[in-house]
Amino acid sequence: MPLIVLGATPLQSSVLDDLARRLETPPPRRISDKAAAFFLSGLDDGDNRGGPDGHALRTDAAQLRAAAAKPPTLRPGLRHELRHELRHDWVHAQCQALGLDSAIIARPRALADYRLMVFDMDSTLINIECIDELADLVGRKREVAELTEQAMQSGAVDYDTSLRMRTRLLAGLPTTAFAALYAERVRFSPGAGALIAAARQAGLKTAIVSGGFDYFTGRVRAELGVDVDYSNHLAVQDGRLTGEITGTLVNADVKAAHVSQLCADLGVPTSDAIVVGDGSNDRKMMALAGLSVGFRPKPVLRAQLGVVLDHLGLDVLPQMLEYAQLASAR
Repeated sequence: MPLIVLGATPLQSSVLDDLARRLETPPPRRISDKAAAFFLSGLDDGDNRGGPDGHALRTDAAQLRAAAAKPPTLRPGLRHELRHELRHDWVHAQCQALGLDSAIIARPRALADYRLMVFDMDSTLINIECIDELADLVGRKREVAELTEQAMQSGAVDYDTSLRMRTRLLAGLPTTAFAALYAERVRFSPGAGALIAAARQAGLKTAIVSGGFDYFTGRVRAELGVDVDYSNHLAVQDGRLTGEITGTLVNADVKAAHVSQLCADLGVPTSDAIVVGDGSNDRKMMALAGLSVGFRPKPVLRAQLGVVLDHLGLDVLPQMLEYAQLASAR
């Protein structure tokens, strides 16, 4: 299957040669001055989906060492493919080390062939974790940020418990502080607006499905032109946060349920969805999707990602899909 690599500047031959050595493939095919395609085999071809722990995509270290000791076996014809068994996260890491963004797409499709694009919000569509910044306003940012990191990096801490612990530290914060925080600290991630506009132009429904808070998802949805948003609601009494969450807590399972329901409402399978996120709370909805895209993703997420954007903006995604189609057609 094609591995598409994309750089912010024209790709140097030395960089491509280095990556070919790391992957043990023949030289790539150049698609443009900033893009090239390698051809790999031995990767899971299940439409870039795996279980929430990435089991379908894993090999152990011994298998990787054994594979690295074998010379590549080339298939006849124009397409040369590596016969080694490789992991998605390992391949993406080789690209990241060379300053390249990467896409491993088993069955390349045009953007218009999908029907739904779902985004996480915090650290995906916007530059911050809103709960950390809210905590800063009450002098508890360090405590909350540590809990956020534990929940999003590894998933080792139960998400529901972690979120309720964090929101209780916000008790007493006046809701009038929200507007100033949004104006002063929230910035859209590079390319966010352009990607949403491209998705809508291609006929996709767009949604924010976030473990964040509805004041912020509502404003981001309105400003970026997203169709719908789902997130948590902070309880308020006398104009101040109580520290509790009311209604259904949006965790990984609820996120996945929203993706399933959105697809059901459209009358399409979940394989017609693209999910974009960055942390462990996105794993289950990504496991349902036809394509999972990581924007500056945490390590726990990388094993199940089809696209990793470590350097470029979100707006390069349609271009990567187009390049994957071109590579597969050759």
